[in-house]
Amino acid sequence: MYEDRLTDTASTRVVRTAEFDLLRSLTQEPGSEGRLIAVLGEPGSGKTHLLSALVRERQWTALPATVYRCSSRDRERAMNAVRKLLWRARRAGEHEGGDRPVIGLARRRHRPDRELVVIEDAHLADDQTIGELVGIAGGDPAPLVDVIVSLRPRQTPDRLAEAVSVTTAFGRTVRIELGPLDDEQMLAMSPVPAPYELRHRSGGNPFNLRALQALEHSARSGGDGALAPYEFAVMSEVRDLALTERYALHAAAILRSRFDADLLAEVAELDPLVASAALRRLVRRDLVRVEPIGTLFSIRDEVFGTLLRQMIDPCWAALAHQRALHRLSARGQAGTQIGFHLVSSLSRARASELAQIVDASQEIMETDVSECVSWLTPVLGEAPPSTEIGARARLALSTAFGRLGRMAESRDLLFVVHESGAAVDPAALAEQVAFVSVVEGVLSQDVQTLDLLGDLLRRPDLRDSPVWPRLVLARGFRVSMLGRTAGRAETEPALRAARAAGDDPVAAGLLGLGALASVAAGNVDRALAEADAAAESLDRTPEHLMARHIECLLLAGLAYIYLGRGADAQRQVGRGVEIARRRRRPFLLPTLLVLLSEAERHLGRLRQARDAADAAIVESDAGNPLRHAQAVALKSAAEVWMQPPGSGRAKSLAQQALAQQALTGAHVNGSASIAALTLARCAWLDGDPAHCVTLLLNEGRGADMRVIPSGSRLTIWETLCAAGMDAGMPLDDWARRAQEHARAVPVPPNLAYAAMTRGHLLRVQGSPGEAVRCYREAADLFASVGMPVEQSYALGQAARALGEQGRAEQAAHTVRLAAEIARRSEAVTLLDWLGRRTGGPPAAPAPQPGTRQEVFGRLEVFGRLTHREREIALLICSGMKRRDIADRLTISMRTVDVHLTRIYRKTGVSSRMELALAIQRKTAGQEYATRF
Repeated sequence: MYEDRLTDTASTRVVRTAEFDLLRSLTQEPGSEGRLIAVLGEPGSGKTHLLSALVRERQWTALPATVYRCSSRDRERAMNAVRKLLWRARRAGEHEGGDRPVIGLARRRHRPDRELVVIEDAHLADDQTIGELVGIAGGDPAPLVDVIVSLRPRQTPDRLAEAVSVTTAFGRTVRIELGPLDDEQMLAMSPVPAPYELRHRSGGNPFNLRALQALEHSARSGGDGALAPYEFAVMSEVRDLALTERYALHAAAILRSRFDADLLAEVAELDPLVASAALRRLVRRDLVRVEPIGTLFSIRDEVFGTLLRQMIDPCWAALAHQRALHRLSARGQAGTQIGFHLVSSLSRARASELAQIVDASQEIMETDVSECVSWLTPVLGEAPPSTEIGARARLALSTAFGRLGRMAESRDLLFVVHESGAAVDPAALAEQVAFVSVVEGVLSQDVQTLDLLGDLLRRPDLRDSPVWPRLVLARGFRVSMLGRTAGRAETEPALRAARAAGDDPVAAGLLGLGALASVAAGNVDRALAEADAAAESLDRTPEHLMARHIECLLLAGLAYIYLGRGADAQRQVGRGVEIARRRRRPFLLPTLLVLLSEAERHLGRLRQARDAADAAIVESDAGNPLRHAQAVALKSAAEVWMQPPGSGRAKSLAQQALAQQALTGAHVNGSASIAALTLARCAWLDGDPAHCVTLLLNEGRGADMRVIPSGSRLTIWETLCAAGMDAGMPLDDWARRAQEHARAVPVPPNLAYAAMTRGHLLRVQGSPGEAVRCYREAADLFASVGMPVEQSYALGQAARALGEQGRAEQAAHTVRLAAEIARRSEAVTLLDWLGRRTGGPPAAPAPQPGTRQEVFGRLEVFGRLTHREREIALLICSGMKRRDIADRLTISMRTVDVHLTRIYRKTGVSSRMELALAIQRKTAGQEYATRF
């Protein structure tokens, strides 16, 4: 069968832990009556593996368990062992009594543990056994054993499926469905990390994933040894087919998907009536499936069909492909329908056929890159690179390899075409060079194509070509990924050319490059205008076009990150992640997920930031060590504020990221500085500020932090000042550098961190009152760009300064506000720091979320406001200034101030931050109150 036998899989790790725990609890519940437990799953979903783990555990604990496997060959027997077993169990239930001994699996009622019967592939049992199982499902009478049956949903007899469904609804039977495995489970079950493409093609099916890995290994090594177990599994499932059924199944494997009965009959060379009858039997066996719409059929799944084709006689298969090709061509099918048959029946190198294959592969590349690779690979052996068709095939295959992240192969093909002197379209070659260069930048790999990219940019015949802006974008993207900014002398003419050509995605990417350059130059207003223009252009670009230029979303998101606009960055990058997954662009996922984690962390969504970093770790593990180190560092940066105090998780992750970064020998992506900052914060939070300072100065190679990426310097200077203040060190130099940097790049986060350093310096100089004003200014700036964790931290420092002045009541009020903000971000470590550094618990216990007391308390605050006051309150909490609110509502600033005074008096709050919390509470409370 498709799954391995129990004894073969018992030692394999269980990844379906939730289902395993449920099975274990069900079969160990106290009681005298057993029940039927149905485990349903597609072929290869891991039913046998799951049940083997359960049986093995029971054997270790000396609990009884009996296992049987049904097969179609048992149907001829009048009474098989399974039915006898079930019959004895039911008879024991009918004739139970006191201390009377029973036979088989029946036993005395007082025995503390029930026995277990596992029936594998119960859908293949004969009619009488199915009847016994239906009786057990209905409890007629209740058995004295637990009976677990594994079933395939499509092959389960109707009366058993109905009995399980009905009795499950009434709580008599338990139904456990095994859905597809998620990415984490797929990686846990595989000894070799599986790339995204294989995980996607497997559909979350364990058997399919392992088989695909074996097929890939076989293709690379040229040996078939790794395929033997999977071919044997398929052979076991089809070995009892009749001859006509076998021919029909082989024809179905050749046709693969969406074929009708007449086409199958022609390819199999069977009479149409015979083919139809065989097709019906194959559908009942779940070897062929009916398409949801129309009267079309498909082989069960891609992996099953691929393994089956490995075992078909190659001469018969080649002729079958030719028959399919002839018939599909006569029907006028598209190139994507006949490309597979063209490749499989290719016996003579005819230019027309090779051209058809290349054209078909380019059509299918958008939906199935792996299929495209398999079609193009044999063409390379038939057409040398110096020919036009050979060059086209190699450029197409270079694109396919690039989309799979196989950059060495992609680059090699590109340089082969470049050096061959083939009469290839210069624009097509330039487009491919731009694509490969972008992929290199996304993967943080070497720069082998940069020189070729520069050569093409210097060609005068390409200057007026539509591909020229794409080349400029590619080079600018590469420069940005290396931590530098692209010059405007080239990007601005390219932007005009892209707009003139109506190439919105490329124009948006060039605007993103311009925004990054403006940020670096300190021109924040221009940077915001360019980033917003890029976002507007990207928003109106449809997905199928955006899929070709996802790096433009990445550039827009990066610009918004530098500008402190986390919500906008999260929206752009989140869209990129969704498109990359739907359109199967796995090479983009690590970089996009890393940037998504950064955006989520800026927004104070620490759990989401950690999850995005985890996903980036999964996607980058196979072949992108730089992004992997960066993802681990970002996970540590989220954990440093949300880990339980004293857990050490953040420190361990940061050390791991630094070790990986040291192995790569590159520091352009900032992971080393992120990890070093995490380690330093851990040391500071653990009460060792001197070590914190040492770590940061070592990482920055001095106080100027020149080796640290520009976007991280102010955070490090602020941490240096905070730790230096606690350690009694001079802060003047660090605070001065922070304020100079903030003036050079005056985005709100930079200004906020600079205000924090001024506050630290003023406290050291004995001016806690001035320090409080700086901390509150920083908290307001952090709030204006939606950075709640930093806002809470700034308020915590303000509370410490208030305490130093003896203003205990104000300090306690500020701490409660900071603690409430930290709770919303699940910043457990920050809450602990607030309690320790401010001399007491951060806040009194609040009403539990969702209680009526809490809900109506929230509603009461907002309900005191008039309609106009509510409108102004919402606008002021969204970050708008008073003048902007006056212009929007066409009222005077004086009127806005009057309304704000009334709002603060009615709600009892004294600042914009407290008002924002009251508004958020009201919104959450209203959402809950609608449920009453």
